[in-house]
Amino acid sequence: MFEKEENELKNWKEKYENMDLPIDEIDDAIQIGFQKAKETKKVIKLNWKSRIWSIVVAAIFLFGFLASIRVSPSFADYVTKVPGMEKIVEMIRQRDDKGLLAAVENKYAQKINVSQEKNGIKVTIDSVIADEQQIVVFYTINGKGKKQNFETSLGYLKPRDGKELPEHSFSYGGYEDPHISTVEYYFNKPYKQQDFNLVLNIKNEEQTEQFSIPFSIKKHEKTNQIYELNKTVNIQGQKIKIKKVTIFPLRVAINVEMDPSNTKEILDFQDIRLVDQNAEVWSKIRNGLTAEGVSDTEKIYYLQSNYFKDPKELYLVIDKLQAIDKEDKYLVIDTEKQQILKQPKGNYLTDLKKEGDIIFLTLNTKKEFNYFMFGSIFDANGKEIESNESYGEGYENNKQRIGFNISSTQKYTNPIKIKLEYYPSYIEGKTKIRIK
Repeated sequence: MFEKEENELKNWKEKYENMDLPIDEIDDAIQIGFQKAKETKKVIKLNWKSRIWSIVVAAIFLFGFLASIRVSPSFADYVTKVPGMEKIVEMIRQRDDKGLLAAVENKYAQKINVSQEKNGIKVTIDSVIADEQQIVVFYTINGKGKKQNFETSLGYLKPRDGKELPEHSFSYGGYEDPHISTVEYYFNKPYKQQDFNLVLNIKNEEQTEQFSIPFSIKKHEKTNQIYELNKTVNIQGQKIKIKKVTIFPLRVAINVEMDPSNTKEILDFQDIRLVDQNAEVWSKIRNGLTAEGVSDTEKIYYLQSNYFKDPKELYLVIDKLQAIDKEDKYLVIDTEKQQILKQPKGNYLTDLKKEGDIIFLTLNTKKEFNYFMFGSIFDANGKEIESNESYGEGYENNKQRIGFNISSTQKYTNPIKIKLEYYPSYIEGKTKIRIK
């Protein structure tokens, strides 16, 4: 039974593992999928705590995942025996993270299966996947009767030893199935705590409940693989040093440093990936922490992990960067006159409008630009202006309305300047560095 389907999946798996993936074409397909999914215009409101939501997944990854389930009986048996694991695997498939899926396949997930119930809402910590610098907590929410449509309005970890966690960032949120969610922590250095409380605010249209669920994780010994490179590449006249590559079980960290003499501000590594001797690709993390700054000239970019694959040969490939001239790294506007005074080449931003506390602009691009571009804001006297919300509307007819808020209680002097963290301006090259 199912022999035909299994053979077809095996063939897909073999083709996928030996395929030289056309990254740009896949990205285009994903963008088209986003656009088709937008049946109505939707305003997205973000606050300072990022929430992780599912993305459109290229079909090739689905076939690769299904093949791994069908041709790996031990993995299939593991998935069916661990409580909640089927849902977790489905969630990982939604977020398109090969490294996280490999961690599950290699039985790196820790079973927790601890529950707490309050007023008809039951929260269960199903499993945790953790290495020395990252913790991913998977939990499910279930209600009695009509108590559904749950949302996590707050989620974080509280160490039971009372000590502060090392410097970190974290995120929380749900996926396509409203019952399944995660809380994820990303540390700049190894953490020591093993005993935590998962603190959650769970709400729906009827009620709000707070949970504090104790759980413990196993201690992880040092497992990372560090490759010191210190190699400088030149992409359209811009010098970039690839300092080191660190491979963790759950992600890969690429430390890069920009040459201070560069004429352009490098905003993002648009196309950066790991490739092995069989042309299998590990690309940027699509859901979760993708990058963080170390200094004005140094950043860390995070890729999906190939830790459990351990290829004989491994290369770092960089083809496309977001970059603007250094003198254009600030957008200058007058909110009172509702005018754009200065922006990078291309004039992609138009139609400045102030609507209450929100400053709206129209972004004009041939392809949808899925980045919130605004960073720190300063007034004409150098005073920093607080803004804790960004806005984005659906992409339609090559236009997208974006914006940020400035509370009416803040006093400032026009014009103001906004640091551009991302911008649809690119440089390209062909760079390939051997890691091992």
